[in-house]
Amino acid sequence: MTEYWKDDDYCVQKEKLTPVSVKDSREVKGIEELLSGKASCVSFHKEHVTEFAKQGAYVVLDFGKEVCGGLRFVTRDVKGMAEFRITFGESLSECYTTVGEKNAGNDHALRDFKVQIPFMSDLTFGQSGFRFAKVELVSESPVLVKNIFAINTLPVFEKEGFITTSDKELNKIIETALYTLKLNFQNGYIWDGVKRDRLVWSGDLNQEIITSLYLFGDNKNITNSLSFLRHETLEGAWMNNIPSYSAWWVINLCDYCRMTGNREYFKENRAYAKAILKKLDDCIDADGTMEFGAGSMSFYLDWPTRGTEDAVIGTAALLIYAAKAFLWMEEATETASEKEGCVQETCHSIISKLETYLEKPCEFKQTRAFQILAGRNADGEDAFLEKNGADGYSTFMAYYILTADGVANGKEMLSIIKEYFGAMLSRGATTFWEDFHMDWLEGSGRIDELPKEGEKDIHGDYGAFCYKGFRHSLCHGWASGVLAFVIEYMLGLKLEDGGECYEVHPHCMGIDEIHAKIPMKEGYLQIDVVDGKAVITVVES
Repeated sequence: MTEYWKDDDYCVQKEKLTPVSVKDSREVKGIEELLSGKASCVSFHKEHVTEFAKQGAYVVLDFGKEVCGGLRFVTRDVKGMAEFRITFGESLSECYTTVGEKNAGNDHALRDFKVQIPFMSDLTFGQSGFRFAKVELVSESPVLVKNIFAINTLPVFEKEGFITTSDKELNKIIETALYTLKLNFQNGYIWDGVKRDRLVWSGDLNQEIITSLYLFGDNKNITNSLSFLRHETLEGAWMNNIPSYSAWWVINLCDYCRMTGNREYFKENRAYAKAILKKLDDCIDADGTMEFGAGSMSFYLDWPTRGTEDAVIGTAALLIYAAKAFLWMEEATETASEKEGCVQETCHSIISKLETYLEKPCEFKQTRAFQILAGRNADGEDAFLEKNGADGYSTFMAYYILTADGVANGKEMLSIIKEYFGAMLSRGATTFWEDFHMDWLEGSGRIDELPKEGEKDIHGDYGAFCYKGFRHSLCHGWASGVLAFVIEYMLGLKLEDGGECYEVHPHCMGIDEIHAKIPMKEGYLQIDVVDGKAVITVVES
């Protein structure tokens, strides 16, 4: 069952989910009724109810997939006011934990809290990211419940495209990346996570923008997010308090305007982007030394590189990448000679002062990827990027590493995609995670099972930096970038101006067929690739 409503900025679809299974219970009778999905309205009848028989009675529900929303209780008999404790979990083990255990918390959204439920009520509680929920009766008297549902919040777009292939494993990865992205389109913005990081992060936004433009076309969530970041950043401050995230905002602006052809939005924000680039340039000495005055986050490309020399090299490459993106948009929009002044000199200054960083040796694949994307000669670099397969990948940087590997004429991208993203699926993922490392697999179990004796908890025992243990998000929008890579490289689509300009040069990598429907300003672009040959059809709306 779905319910719809619309406001001025966005459409939202509400999905009512019946549990697919009960993982555990104590002192609860009539559990089968919770799996029936029948009773979705309060009534006077006491048939087909679930009884929480006494204080401490509980049930652990599995809704089968990650949800962004809460729990809906349809309740029959309550003596006085019943009190329940709800504990959400993105993994089964998380919903058994209390706040503080293995870094479990209520950051950004409540995942462990108590609610009061009256007689004959229909109430929804909570707004978080979860798949599992433990519902425990805290008060003393028995309670009769008609049903408990999860309410999932998903966006509805005016247009929605698709991509599918003849490879089932890749299709599952595509579907999971798409669902991960859609869950993070909330409240008219693009969040980074649905449990934690329910924020608009400038750097994290880039892949979400690119992927969504291929599949949903131009949408207000993008411009809402970009404008929000601009207006929420105090004068003189760095975006999200991270210097490189100000550079990311420039990249986001340029990618959005390039792909949609929204020249007016670029012109509206050009002066602001110009000021960012000027500020960045002022922080770079003639010898390329960068000093941003922003403490520990002065140099940030990705969490695994933080605090290393790669963070400095990667930041330099990112700034070059931003300057080049802006120069391209300047030429495309013919704004370079407008009265507010030419910023080309600033962009060339950034590039010239930092270009020596493109040749510096590095340790991490994401750093080398940005060196290549910023202009380093990619000949032979596939050996570096493909060494040990998916080892060294992160969910944030997977798109950029794969893209750089494509520039370097790599041969193993598809096998790496299956190795890396397939590993998360093998552990029960229904969305892709904030981070994942291949060495987490050894000795660990699935997220939909409690760890067996001697087994590692892949959720509670891993993670690093700000995402240790159960604070780790198992649905992060930045992990959807693999889908953009499949469209751009394997399908071979280069899209500009909302589809008015496009090229298709497939690299099927052994896949027999790829079929896609890509939204344009007017209608859709139907692309069918069979045995490496593309047939393109423009379909009217």
